[in-house]
Amino acid sequence: MDTSLQRYPIPNELRDLLLEELWKECVPDPKVSDAKLLSTYLNYYSTRCQHFSHDGGIHLCVKSHSNLASVAKTILSDKTREEVCSSLGSPPSDPDIDRARRANTTADLCASLLLMAEAAAKEGVHNFGFSGSTPLTWSSQQTLRQAVNQHFQPEHELQPDNPRLGKLFTARNLSYIGGIKIKWTNNIVDHLLLSDDDQTVFIFHYAGYLQFQQSLQHPLFPTPFLTETLRTLALLFPQNSDRKSRRWLHGQIAEHNLDPVLARCGNLRAQTRRFEQFSFWRDRLVILKQAFDESSPRGLTQWWNDRRNSVQWYTFWVAILVFVMTVFFGLVQSIEGALQVYISWKGEAGGAVDEGGGMGGVG
Repeated sequence: MDTSLQRYPIPNELRDLLLEELWKECVPDPKVSDAKLLSTYLNYYSTRCQHFSHDGGIHLCVKSHSNLASVAKTILSDKTREEVCSSLGSPPSDPDIDRARRANTTADLCASLLLMAEAAAKEGVHNFGFSGSTPLTWSSQQTLRQAVNQHFQPEHELQPDNPRLGKLFTARNLSYIGGIKIKWTNNIVDHLLLSDDDQTVFIFHYAGYLQFQQSLQHPLFPTPFLTETLRTLALLFPQNSDRKSRRWLHGQIAEHNLDPVLARCGNLRAQTRRFEQFSFWRDRLVILKQAFDESSPRGLTQWWNDRRNSVQWYTFWVAILVFVMTVFFGLVQSIEGALQVYISWKGEAGGAVDEGGGMGGVG
């Protein structure tokens, strides 16, 4: 555990011990806290440590994984941000701006490792660099658990046009039919968020991490929130989907180094694929479903895959078939006409030659 945070990747012999020490205050289940099952989370952990430790680690108050686990213990014992920073040697009235900044940056790093989310002392303000991700606000007088509960609250502001989320509403169809680009994110705050004029959706894919959080006796997230987030993944990536969808998902996992547990999130029954069954992610699902329903196919591939309106689908492809047949038969008739003209011309030319030869013989 005394290994430097700058070492990348984390040594294999350290991984299980790291999970145990980092989450000791939450009492993890040994059956779930397996480094092999949480390999993508540990890769995230290692990458974040690398990011925060550049310039020789001068922006942090800690140097080793053991130091970081001690900060995690303080945070998970429900200390406020101010108390966490004080434990790092920076009291509230600390005149040393650099020391205070290092303490806050260290607190943000540890919070991001515990939550898989950007954390910031002020809304929308990053203490360390700019990542482009939406931060979770953790103010000085809040514990991290309080900040999480304040940010992730049930949403019921938007009303859907249709209360049901049909079987076509999957991640693959968002891309293949709706033309919506999927951007995989390691920031749970951005999950199901649309951007780029509703042309891109962020999806948090760390299903193994969510299941690990569920196994904790004292998780940072509300248990209903964890359950619902996993259900959004089961909605978008149904385990019993068709072969093409499964092949597509496995291709995405391999190409983008996603959490393989994403392919094993289960399925939702018809009665659970309704907006009323979602509380925390309801409004974002309403917006995403609306963007999907309002999207129009932009090419033949999307037209072929788009079965949302069967009458429109059949009408379009019948029109395409009629058009192709019209062009084909028109082309056949043109070729036939050209051949007839050619044969007629050939016959006339041959007759003229024969007539010329006959006149020569008479002379």
